[in-house]
Amino acid sequence: MDLPFDTPLVTLFLRLGAVVLLGFAIGLEREMSGQPNPHTGIRDFVMFGILGAVSGLAASLFQSAWVILFGFLGVFGMVASGYWITVTRDRSADPGITTEIAAITTFFLGVLAIGGALSLAIAVGILVLAMLSQKNAIRDFGKRVQKFELTAALQFLIITFIVLPVLPNRTLDAYFTLPIGRVTAVDAASGVVHIAPNRAYEFAGGATLDIYSADAGRLGAVTVGSVSPSEVSAHFEGEETPELGTGTELRGPIGVQFISTLLSALNPWKIWLIVVLVSLVSFVGYVLIKIIGAGAGIGMTGLIGGLASSTVTTLSFARRSLEMPNWNRNFAVAVILASSVMFPRLLLQIGIVNQALMKNIAVPVLVMGGTGLAMAAFYFLRGKWEVKAAGEINFSNPFSLKSAITFGAIFASVLMVTQLAIFYLGDAWLPVIAVVSGLTDADAIAFSLSYAEQAGAISRDWASFNLVLGALSNTFMKLFLVYTLGHRGLFRNLLAAFLVIGAAGMVTMYFYYDL
Repeated sequence: MDLPFDTPLVTLFLRLGAVVLLGFAIGLEREMSGQPNPHTGIRDFVMFGILGAVSGLAASLFQSAWVILFGFLGVFGMVASGYWITVTRDRSADPGITTEIAAITTFFLGVLAIGGALSLAIAVGILVLAMLSQKNAIRDFGKRVQKFELTAALQFLIITFIVLPVLPNRTLDAYFTLPIGRVTAVDAASGVVHIAPNRAYEFAGGATLDIYSADAGRLGAVTVGSVSPSEVSAHFEGEETPELGTGTELRGPIGVQFISTLLSALNPWKIWLIVVLVSLVSFVGYVLIKIIGAGAGIGMTGLIGGLASSTVTTLSFARRSLEMPNWNRNFAVAVILASSVMFPRLLLQIGIVNQALMKNIAVPVLVMGGTGLAMAAFYFLRGKWEVKAAGEINFSNPFSLKSAITFGAIFASVLMVTQLAIFYLGDAWLPVIAVVSGLTDADAIAFSLSYAEQAGAISRDWASFNLVLGALSNTFMKLFLVYTLGHRGLFRNLLAAFLVIGAAGMVTMYFYYDL
């Protein structure tokens, strides 16, 4: 800790004044809470803060943190004795320890502020005041939260902060390689690398070879030039040449092209990051529904439900249409809103991992989303609208570990199919893959195409075109679900709206992308 006495005296006074204000505010809140404590009043909290500041100053002066410990023990002894007196006077009472914890915290706020961490002390003081003043709100929130929701939140935190950090951030093909030799020289200007070959590995002149490093994973692709028993020269493909030092050990694929192609599509860290991202969006949508309430209106339910899951929202209203066919126009508005929200949600998710692609898909995606909102407004104005919803949509779980793993498996499968199609068939078959994949999940094909575009496997326009095509496929899949599981009247109301949305998207794609 820097000596506070080396700082200007005015600065020290300002820090001490902030400590006094924090102690006064916390003490005042305790007085106003309706449960005054005879042993800890406003003046006591101010003194606790000052004692912490003085302890911090003395610790700096004498270069000993023990002074702070002795100050803390003094405060703790006073607070503990006051609590013991209160409890022994009325053993049936339950005074709690919130005030005592606030008093100890005030002491350490003084230590932080005088030690130079004034901003942190103020932030912590504000947080303490917020927690103390919102006692009833916090209790009510605790009563509303159900156990399965807490379990879901814990699972989400585990997959985000425990599972994700330990996953390898490289494609799996880097783990199935063979040593091919060591670098002897690199010409950065021409992109030529000279390799002392491993005799057990056979090089073929003119062949394109993926090369790997034991530390950095895949380095890129090279075209093999001249081959001799003592030296192999190869030229790096692409504009950038990786930095390689003399003696770097290079590795090559195991030789089974199909397996190498499959594994090159799978990066465990990136795949799980997408799982976390999609789960986060659904979690936020669920929280919004809990805060605002699905019963705020059918339209609001569809709008917010689309954030959690547009498919779940569609299925819910489809089933409800069988019970209340007279509400089909209202239900149609909710389904259209949920489907329309999917487009900007998808845009936001792609923007987090690939901003360039997000900008390239923004126009057709926003056109379809805007068209959907316009159609919902048209249906709203045409029909008689009921303010209250007929029951709640049951989003039974804000996060499902099984659903997350299932999505991860689907996403990985789409990645592999996309990579194989590009390698063996060319990217001309991507529209078929986009349509089929979009039937199950629009997010999976969207992130797969983003991944391929970032890797340079396909052009940005072609990735954007197929991404939007996958979103359209998913939209019409919802129409099919309504046809098979819902009332025919709801299907007829949705048919025209979805056809208009689809036409708007296809026309925009045709004129917007240079294919």
